[in-house]
Amino acid sequence: MAAKVIESWKIVKEIDNYEEVAGELLFRRIFEIAPQVHGMFRFTRDFEPGSEELYQSERFLQHSTGVIKTVDTAVSMLGPDLDPLIDILHDLGKKHAQYGALPAHYAVVGRALIDTLSGAIGEEKFTNEVKVAWARIYDILSSTMIEGAEEAYW
Repeated sequence: MAAKVIESWKIVKEIDNYEEVAGELLFRRIFEIAPQVHGMFRFTRDFEPGSEELYQSERFLQHSTGVIKTVDTAVSMLGPDLDPLIDILHDLGKKHAQYGALPAHYAVVGRALIDTLSGAIGEEKFTNEVKVAWARIYDILSSTMIEGAEEAYW
């Protein structure tokens, strides 16, 4: 399962400026799926939902590329010793809890991530087997973040 995620991520990383490209695709999809989350992000404060200026802003680029760098880090840490990754994800979940992220929001991001990967890699390479591997890995990653968020409330 992890091998399919790692191999397909290598394809994404071959895209010129993949962090910017994938970040923009991801957030466009998040805002399509759940337009109500637009206001949860500080980088959206000066922009109307769906405005092209938002996607060109420095704040958006910093955040969206940061998210993709986090995905890159998580993928690179998939292996036999997951403890360091679990610690990072718990901390990230705690941070997101402070921003008001709810468990339902993780499902939105997961769906947007799968759609982004499918679009970036192409349906020919983003087979059902690869999709299932990403979905399973994302479920593990997001549930670990949610555990971290719950710890923030204890």
